Amino acid sequence: MVISRRALLGTGAATVAVAAGLGGAALGHRLDDLARSVGIEPHQEPDPADDRLIARVATDQNTLLAQVEAAAVKHPKLGLGPFVAISTAHAKAVGVSAVVPDIAPPPANRAKAVDELVAAYAAASKQRAADSVRAASPALVRVLASMSAGLAQCAHEIGGLR
Repeated sequence: MVISRRALLGTGAATVAVAAGLGGAALGHRLDDLARSVGIEPHQEPDPADDRLIARVATDQNTLLAQVEAAAVKHPKLGLGPFVAISTAHAKAVGVSAVVPDIAPPPANRAKAVDELVAAYAAASKQRAADSVRAASPALVRVLASMSAGLAQCAHEIGGLR
């Protein structure tokens, strides 16, 4: 079976018309509307800047988790278990990095260890608040803002352990 020249030209013209239509929809930012009109539910692609932000936040949260875990081991009477649990949940919320960060051991002095944790949680809270402003995804903004509030509360509560 041989395709006729008319059929070949007609198929080529139809292909060009569809490609032009898709190109025009892309330029007009109407691809999602076009997809919905043919029964396809589009999904948003993650912003590459958000991906980089999440990777950095995961590293930061893993560092904080390592610090509170080390302090919990060194000073078991402080009762840092709830803060380890919160920090673990925060690390999981942004994707736990496979890299376990190197941290300085916590001070032997209980008050100094508490002060270091308070400072670390307060700094992390401020950084997550700043990160939430930079995030493009509304869902990521909510996660980071919530983390910021939780970290600020942890800093306050750990300060009460002095």
